[in-house]
Amino acid sequence: MIKIVKVSVMVVVGLGLNMVHANSMKKYEVKSGKIEYTLSGGGNIMGIAQTKSVGKKRVIFDNYGVENLEEQVEVKKTTTMGKTETDKTHTLRYTKSAVIYNVNFKQKRIERMKNRGAQMAAMFGGGDNLKESGEKMMKSMGGKKLGTDMVLGYTCDVWELMGSKQCIYKGIPLRVVTDVMGLKSTEVATKAEFDLALTKEAFKLPDYPVYDMDMDRIMDGKEPKMLDKNTLEEMDKKDNVQAKVDAKEGAEAMKGMAAGLAALAKTGFDMKSHKEMTPEQEQVMQKAMMTAMGGEGKIIAKMKKEMLENIEQISFAQKCFGNADTLSDANGCVDKGNKMFDDDEEYLTSWTKADKKEMLNDIAEFEKNIPCIKAAKTMNDMKQCMPEDK
Repeated sequence: MIKIVKVSVMVVVGLGLNMVHANSMKKYEVKSGKIEYTLSGGGNIMGIAQTKSVGKKRVIFDNYGVENLEEQVEVKKTTTMGKTETDKTHTLRYTKSAVIYNVNFKQKRIERMKNRGAQMAAMFGGGDNLKESGEKMMKSMGGKKLGTDMVLGYTCDVWELMGSKQCIYKGIPLRVVTDVMGLKSTEVATKAEFDLALTKEAFKLPDYPVYDMDMDRIMDGKEPKMLDKNTLEEMDKKDNVQAKVDAKEGAEAMKGMAAGLAALAKTGFDMKSHKEMTPEQEQVMQKAMMTAMGGEGKIIAKMKKEMLENIEQISFAQKCFGNADTLSDANGCVDKGNKMFDDDEEYLTSWTKADKKEMLNDIAEFEKNIPCIKAAKTMNDMKQCMPEDK
């Protein structure tokens, strides 16, 4: 619970690979735009059902797609054995770099979540040359460039990929035609304006309550909690700033991991053997990783900063938890103002005598290790400060 970093080769990796959140990577080669599409589709499903669909879609983006709103309304009719059913869908998603707001029209609420999809962009894209990185990704997925075409007067590149043909203008699909297993669908831009001056009103969402749908929270089995709308702008700002930091560290960590694995391979270690590394091999890998990530001194300095930046909170934590006799008292210590805890720290669910003893022992153990951490100059020194790694 308390921010104590375990020293090992995986910690070196973790300094950068701590869930690379959304990078503010540009998505398009155009700064801003508004596009309207018509949607149509239909076909025969295994000779059993006949489908037909029509719809509309709009896309608004700014800052080269870092800020992106997409809304779609579609009506689909399915006829099976003479009986026709109609299904209408309405979706609206607003992406602000590291954050996504998904409008749930059925439940009349907005679901806020971290932009996990951008992790892939940060890990595999990430370049400033959008056209080059985009084409590289298309080719890696088996795509083929067929030539060029015109949509609404804009010259776009035509790509064929997995049963679809897309006409892409500066990263923006203006026409997509798909034919897979007898089901056809078409998405064609009917109006497109680019390089516009957009205001916040362009990205306005329905006046629904906003709920926190962070995946870490959901995976823990916790119910979504309603958020104060007055705090959303500050939350977005904080998440987006942190995303840039994480993305930069992630890139450094990937570089370090590549260097470490290359050095490990030279020792004769076979990744497919499922054998454990020897201490000597681990040292070789760790040294190569640290060198690629700026050197051991930089890594040690970062670890010290993370471990010691809130040591002034130790006395508060010891006193607060020491006086906590109930679960409510203990959770009063897990406060956003107490910097010894992560900002997204969840409240305690148990506070027995054993829980209290364990908490106070952890705090005392960390306090005892502080002089050792401050004096450490190498990774081996840091290991000596963590009894669990001895």
